[in-house]
Amino acid sequence: MNAQIVVKSIIFNKNCNRILLLQRSSNDPTGANTWEGSGGNIECGETPEEAIKREIREEAGITDITVKKIAYVSLVKIGDKPHLIIAYICESQTETVTLSNEHGAFMWADKEACKVMLPKAIIDDFDKNGIFELFCNNTD
Repeated sequence: MNAQIVVKSIIFNKNCNRILLLQRSSNDPTGANTWEGSGGNIECGETPEEAIKREIREEAGITDITVKKIAYVSLVKIGDKPHLIIAYICESQTETVTLSNEHGAFMWADKEACKVMLPKAIIDDFDKNGIFELFCNNTD
């Protein structure tokens, strides 16, 4: 069985010292009302970096994205199909978010809010890969 490749973002905003979280719409068949980072499938001919920028633009209306590095790679099962998640650390100076119809709400979250809002599997990946420490120690 082949895994579907999905890109996800961890968008950090230095101005507010927060990470952008999006809430899936209430009618989403996969994870309705759950919180996540922007992301989605890679389209034919795109690089993963191009895909994450496109997904952020489409889902959050943010265009000043800098893709910094891969935060982690994770294999998860969604339904009966495996998905290879490539999570990128991204930065933006923009605090204004314009949501697509895929999401119903957003928040710029600190570490404590992330730990409350995000699903346990994402928090486990953040903890395992030192994601919060990257931002807590960010002084430049």
